[in-house]
Amino acid sequence: MARSSNQQQKLLRLQQIFLRETDENHGLTMEELVERLEGFGIPAERKSLYENIETLNLCGMDVLKERKGNKTVYYAASRDFEEAEVRLLADAVASSRFITVKKSEELLRKLTTLTSRHQGTELRRQLYVTSRIKSMNETIYYVLDDLNQAIHRNVAIQFCYYDWQLKNGKLQKKPRHEGRLYTVSPWQLIWQDELYYLVAYDHITRSIRHYRADRMGLITLTEEKRQGEDAFKEIRLEDYTSRLFGMFGGKNEWVTLQFPERLLDVMVDRFGKDLHPTPIRDGILEICVEVIPSLPFYGWLFSLGAEIRLIAPEALKDAYKNFLKEQLSSY
Repeated sequence: MARSSNQQQKLLRLQQIFLRETDENHGLTMEELVERLEGFGIPAERKSLYENIETLNLCGMDVLKERKGNKTVYYAASRDFEEAEVRLLADAVASSRFITVKKSEELLRKLTTLTSRHQGTELRRQLYVTSRIKSMNETIYYVLDDLNQAIHRNVAIQFCYYDWQLKNGKLQKKPRHEGRLYTVSPWQLIWQDELYYLVAYDHITRSIRHYRADRMGLITLTEEKRQGEDAFKEIRLEDYTSRLFGMFGGKNEWVTLQFPERLLDVMVDRFGKDLHPTPIRDGILEICVEVIPSLPFYGWLFSLGAEIRLIAPEALKDAYKNFLKEQLSSY
């Protein structure tokens, strides 16, 4: 009975062996395949293995054979994810500030199962996690799950919002406003500056606000239906993040900027390809873009040096000049 049961596992075990043990640089001979199957308590003959490999190929798996020296080896030639794709995903996990060190290492272990063990070992050797700046909030995954649930169920939420404080020489989280609960309607999670933010409608200020997901806690899904649908539609989410600087919210304003043509790449990276720049004079371009003015916007202007000029509106020009004077006065 046991032998019959093991035989029923044969095709599945053979598939697992190919996916975990082989790749284009590492194949297994028939003798080695027989040996691997025997390790699972599954006796196999060469003739039946040929038929099994043919069946795997007919079912969509790409098993090839190749002559190497005096041996014929068999290997999985393709997978759902190519090695380069897994490497890209793994590096994104390793470098993400949002994902904690512990979770990064756990996810990397899972990602390496998408490759052969040989490729997985090489992948782990090339990636370093502990030296990266990482989130310290292990509960963030549950926070995101709660937020997605609230959006799916179309209900408002309540939560505490936390700031960091130094207490007895250690960093600790302190609830903002003495632990007062925020009540908002969650509309969208967005990924910006390597962090997750919740775009939500605040029930008190009656406006769209942003909240860092890793600073939210004690989330409760209420029975109240979401508010602010019209306000959310007005922000045009498809180009919303290009208008934001440092995720500071506020009122949209159209601004006119002049800059040398060599900074056009910077403008496209910031505002997208629908810029319609106008030549003003030799090598100088002008664009009119919609932004949400904030201190990070001023910092972005300053980082580009004297070559970029804020032309309009006048009120924003005055605000920027005052900002520069205040910074200079502190030195």
